[in-house]
Amino acid sequence: MPRRKPTSNVGTALARFNALRHGITSTAPVIPGVESVEDWEAYREAIIAAIDPQDAMESMLSDRIAVLSWRLRRVARYECSAIAAGRERVEFDYARSQERTGAPPTVAEAEHRLQDARRCLAIVESLLETPPGTRLATVDAEKILEDLAETADQLLEDLVAGIDEAERDGPWTAGRLLAVLRAIADRDGDAFADMLGAAVSRARGIAAGWQLEVARIGDEIDRMREERLLPDAATLDRIIRHEASLNRMLYQALNQLEAMQSRRNGAPAALHRVQAFGLPGG
Repeated sequence: MPRRKPTSNVGTALARFNALRHGITSTAPVIPGVESVEDWEAYREAIIAAIDPQDAMESMLSDRIAVLSWRLRRVARYECSAIAAGRERVEFDYARSQERTGAPPTVAEAEHRLQDARRCLAIVESLLETPPGTRLATVDAEKILEDLAETADQLLEDLVAGIDEAERDGPWTAGRLLAVLRAIADRDGDAFADMLGAAVSRARGIAAGWQLEVARIGDEIDRMREERLLPDAATLDRIIRHEASLNRMLYQALNQLEAMQSRRNGAPAALHRVQAFGLPGG
């Protein structure tokens, strides 16, 4: 069946423009893996249908408007992605800032130390009631003694003095820790009850300190996240410049299209239009 020829001047113009139009849209403005050709085609068709171009020039401007507005949507998506990426880096950036301070680099690390402190506190609080043969983690037993010592030298002296009275090579148990503490108290002429009370007070203070540190780090990270509700200055400047450029081109195309449609409908159209951007105080 032979193809029908256009029966009007408008139809003839559109038919002549058909090849050019398909050439323009054959390379869709789509980023692979991020945008889909199907979404672009549906978006473009919606824009074209809304404008309802009546000739080749209007069709060309309609395509340009679709492309520019599609790219503007991409700018908004890029801004959201930049903000999300900045907020996701908060914990990493905080950890980097703490590298030379010796402070815990993350909430998780501070929580881990809080758990250690609470475990040591539980050991010393219940030491008198704990069966002597109960095994203790070496790190916990030594940490309790370390916290009682004022210096590393004193810790070494305490360990030597205490372990001489306990099993030198045996595993750490509740009984062995108790024997070490008694030996240290005897050496220093202190009452054992006073030493044990000091150990409990010290352990409570350490646990409370780590609880405050967990809260402090969490608050600091939350504050840093709030500060990143906008992209960094360089990214924001790039977004503003790119968005302004696209907006100028889009409004130029819209103004041209409006003028052409006005002339076609017999209405007066300005020969030149000025689109103002960024007026002072605006």
